[in-house]
Amino acid sequence: MFAMPNGWRQAVGRLAIRRGQAMQEEDEAEDNPCPADSAGLRRIFDTIGVAIALLDQQGRIADLNAAMLRAIGCRRDLLIGQPMAGAFVWGGREDAADRFVQAVAATGRGQVQELTLTGDGNWLDIALTPLPAESGNDAAGIVMTVTAAGRRMAAEAQLRGQEERLRAARDDVVRAGQAKVRFLAAASHDLRQPAQSLTLFGAVLAERLAGHPQLPLVQTMNRAVEAMRGLLDALLDVARLDSGIVSPDLAPFALTEMIERLAADYGPRAAAKGLKLRVRPLRAQVRSDAALLERLLRNLLDNAVRYTASGGVLLACRRRGMIVCIEVADTGVGIPADKLDEIFEEFVQLGNAERDRSRGLGLGLAVVKRLSHLLGLPVHVRSRPGRGTCFTVEVPLHASWNPNATERAMPSLDRPGALALVIDDEELILQSLRLVLEQWGWDVLSAASGEEALRQLDGAERLPDVIIADYRLRYGRTGVDAIRDIHAFAGQLIPAILLTGDTSPDRIREARRSGFTVLHKPVTLSELSSHLEEARARAAAE
Repeated sequence: MFAMPNGWRQAVGRLAIRRGQAMQEEDEAEDNPCPADSAGLRRIFDTIGVAIALLDQQGRIADLNAAMLRAIGCRRDLLIGQPMAGAFVWGGREDAADRFVQAVAATGRGQVQELTLTGDGNWLDIALTPLPAESGNDAAGIVMTVTAAGRRMAAEAQLRGQEERLRAARDDVVRAGQAKVRFLAAASHDLRQPAQSLTLFGAVLAERLAGHPQLPLVQTMNRAVEAMRGLLDALLDVARLDSGIVSPDLAPFALTEMIERLAADYGPRAAAKGLKLRVRPLRAQVRSDAALLERLLRNLLDNAVRYTASGGVLLACRRRGMIVCIEVADTGVGIPADKLDEIFEEFVQLGNAERDRSRGLGLGLAVVKRLSHLLGLPVHVRSRPGRGTCFTVEVPLHASWNPNATERAMPSLDRPGALALVIDDEELILQSLRLVLEQWGWDVLSAASGEEALRQLDGAERLPDVIIADYRLRYGRTGVDAIRDIHAFAGQLIPAILLTGDTSPDRIREARRSGFTVLHKPVTLSELSSHLEEARARAAAE
């Protein structure tokens, strides 16, 4: 069916009215019939392909053409004289049809609505157009035309189907994401526990075998453990960032402490390769997520030390207006210009065709890219093949930072004989931490729970100088709970460090909100030593 212009509707209406008048005259004066005129009007009316019904001024059906009868599947004699609102099925919406007719009759303006005439679900565009009288302003009736709305309705039905499929797919993705989050939380914690024990036991064994013929074997083992640790961290970092479970916790912090910590960790690593790590700190407060920014910089430093054979590595901070540019530069082999974008993709390693795993898995810069996007910190790279590479991270200064304020110095805290309290429900972690701390000259109390720690302190002659607690303990308890219970028992605050293998954002945020130092397993000896000193320094200044 095709749509009929308004002018045609009115013309057809007039033809139909005239046909009706002619038929009435035939009835009144059979001696003067007009069969030719009546037949001609009927043929025109019924030949038109548009479904048409003519309504009188009261909205009753005066006539219908053949197309309308075919559309509704009903006889003409059953419909003539019936109100439009009651003559068709309307799909249960007779009240809407009645209001439709009344609105057109009252306003004298044509309208189009979408209704169904037969209740079979096939929606139609119903147009009602007032038919002007031959003389005067009143309407002689209403022309009703019907055109199929099937295409539009089919498109809308298809759209609804697509929306339902998209919702189902979205729900599947959400469920898969939730399962991935649960897996990552469990895998991260459970895999990091043995890695932590291996790291600490290997370090203790290497120190005890100093000068022994078997030392190279232990050192090789430790390098393998370190490579495993790096791969585990990188894989879990990529998975966590891709799953969307990591959200930044933006806050102002002193950049100096982070740079000093990085220098303390990477200075010995660089020296072990015959490289020199140069550091140019900047006394400034920046605004970002300190833990995620440090993770980003550690990935850059890992790459710089790993891929530099001779020369050195530079870690420098420079202020440019309200931005601090943190640069990690090396004197390595450099990167060709056409590879500068490629290096940020997963598992891409230039110059490592043999896939030497001691040189990583090719995920470090992929993590940098994801962290850069997450934190909103631009990362730029420039390189000259054969000369070296420089990565620059732009971090905003904290708006209220006062450059004239003095920062607290971090005193050395070499305190042989100091007492450390270690709380962890993993026996291997307890043993390895005890060995490391005792080798550093600490006295150690160890406990598998906060309750056991309190029992040991109840009979101890002194309070601990520092508490090291695993975040996730048994029976739903946390290291934060244990530390606070010990503070209440002692009647004073004691420096504390939380160790965690969790990746759950809620747990990480809770650990950070505690105000205690948070370290992510597996922790290296240099990290542990540095943060022990930092915790003790903070306590000494309070």
